[in-house]
Amino acid sequence: MAQVAAYKASGLKASVWAQANGVSIRDLSSWCAHAQRWQARLDGVEVAKPGPKVDGFVAARLPVASATTVRIELHAGSTRLELHWPVANARELAAWLREVGR
Repeated sequence: MAQVAAYKASGLKASVWAQANGVSIRDLSSWCAHAQRWQARLDGVEVAKPGPKVDGFVAARLPVASATTVRIELHAGSTRLELHWPVANARELAAWLREVGR
């Protein structure tokens, strides 16, 4: 804790301070990351524990389109593109198809 306080008081870059004091930059970074929690523990303050880590895939649920759409499927080699374009935007769809067709 004293070394973290000395580093912060020095105003130097971490790498410069670490080299000048014979400390690895990795150790100094770790100490700085944990210093606040260690000090709270020394002061007898309850430290909030982080929540559990969630592993795995969480599927996203998208709302069903309320407007009528046109399904467009394009194939270019092994690439497949599927679009659901709103019928209300038919003019934009026509312009996009002209660009793609060039």
